[in-house]
Amino acid sequence: MRAFGLVAATVGLIISACTTPAAPPDVAEPTVDPAFVHGTDRGGTDRLAATVVTDVQAYWAQAYPAAFGGPWRDLDGGFFSVDTGNATGTAPPCASSPQEVEGNAYYCQSVDAIAWDRAALLPVLREHYGDTAVAVVLAHEIGHAVQQRAGLAEGEPLRLESMADCYAGSFLRWVSDGHAPHLRTTPDRLDDGLRAITVFRDPVGTSGHGTAFDRVTAFQHGFTGGPRGCTQVSESHVAEPVDDDRNAPLTSVLDTTAIDDYFRTAVTEQGGRWVPPSRSTGCPGASGPVGYCPAPPTVTADPAALARTHDDIGDQAVTTLLASRYALAALTELGHRPTGSAITCLTGSFTADQPNLSPGDLDEAVQVVLESDAVSRGGEPMSGSDRIAAFRDGLRSGAGGCLS
Repeated sequence: MRAFGLVAATVGLIISACTTPAAPPDVAEPTVDPAFVHGTDRGGTDRLAATVVTDVQAYWAQAYPAAFGGPWRDLDGGFFSVDTGNATGTAPPCASSPQEVEGNAYYCQSVDAIAWDRAALLPVLREHYGDTAVAVVLAHEIGHAVQQRAGLAEGEPLRLESMADCYAGSFLRWVSDGHAPHLRTTPDRLDDGLRAITVFRDPVGTSGHGTAFDRVTAFQHGFTGGPRGCTQVSESHVAEPVDDDRNAPLTSVLDTTAIDDYFRTAVTEQGGRWVPPSRSTGCPGASGPVGYCPAPPTVTADPAALARTHDDIGDQAVTTLLASRYALAALTELGHRPTGSAITCLTGSFTADQPNLSPGDLDEAVQVVLESDAVSRGGEPMSGSDRIAAFRDGLRSGAGGCLS
């Protein structure tokens, strides 16, 4: 029996990674009766899950023929809701006890079924990330059923997981565009869904679902391009694997010499003159954990706020915030209009240029780019998803691509 699931995740990790609980997205009425779900208690959590899997299958009924040239077939083995707090309950397919499903959702290939933990996974996702997170997780699992039907279920595990993330992204685009019979979402709530899948990233030194960068990249690939290109997604090669990914002390992270050197080179290569910004804890008009004032060029840093970022996310998150202000300074020195996309793109280009960048570092950068509008501040307001796309452009194209 083969199961594809969220085995890298724990409920504790979900809770510890959260800040303010997200407002749940709207689900159009009527929601779907979960009577067809095995083991359901017919409560609100299973009602949401039933609504999601109904809409996901409706999506594939119209998307699968165009993508793969054949008809879609709904899951033969059905759907299983598991109360992992009940030690005497019935185990779902691909598990020997209810407790094996704790904190998890998965696709059981041998019987073509989906199972989820309604006690400790879906309610926590809803509380901390909103209903869209549940849609992302269950759409990912049905993505594995898509692979099985399309003859794509064998291969390197990380590639299979990235494809499933991509398929989930294509479904959420359909929801976002208003085509789903029941589900609705918004850009802010999609960001919450992306935050949820970054929680299910691989721990440092392991390989399974992919890094946070791998996962959001695959999701966005499907969201923007649809399901046809999902077989082309692959893991990132921006960062180098390491066994030790400990945080550097905040005092050393606040040393911006390397950031200053990078942007001096970027500006002079474009024919500009670099005026190194001074450093301060504040300047007129600057706010947030980091800021920038153009006259005279000054980068500000709030040590207490950055200490919290360092403790909550990691050292690379602090570096990313600081680099974004030097990116704004570079655009100002070159006379470019400082758009949020350009600021975030340049921040990504600096990140890719760092020596010894590890997957853990890149995950920390992705998390702060997704969560904090401080990265793009100085330009137009952007969703977290749009910031990630611009950041990824900079990682891949370098400063020249951001400034062309």
